[in-house]
Amino acid sequence: MDRRKMLALLGVSPAVIAGTPSFAGTAPAPLSAAAGCESESMVSVLNPGIETKLANRVPLAPRLSTLHGKTIYLVDFDWGGMQENGGVLKAMQAWFAQNMPSVKTIYKIKGGNFVTDDPGLWKEIADDHGDGVIIGVAG
Repeated sequence: MDRRKMLALLGVSPAVIAGTPSFAGTAPAPLSAAAGCESESMVSVLNPGIETKLANRVPLAPRLSTLHGKTIYLVDFDWGGMQENGGVLKAMQAWFAQNMPSVKTIYKIKGGNFVTDDPGLWKEIADDHGDGVIIGVAG
């Protein structure tokens, strides 16, 4: 549908919307009755645009020079739930066993959901001297 037609159906001029700045985190000041506000209820709209300051970037870990004799953890974030997403990581584990038998692979499912931390798993990887981690979010 054409935006102008949609706005016309709503009784709003495109110039009014284009000329109204919106800033994230700020709500418009309430209108007084003299300004033409017939009801006390208002709708506040926030701008979904990104923040102007980006998060600090963390560099990626350096690549291993070789995988020969290394221990690689295959960590499933279990994004789909009920341990349904291990197919790709288990296929990778089978590939390593067949094509690079010197690489030890350990398949683990991260506790919690995909946005929660699992300090026990990260400690296990560090204590076991895991050389690398492949994280599968939805595979």
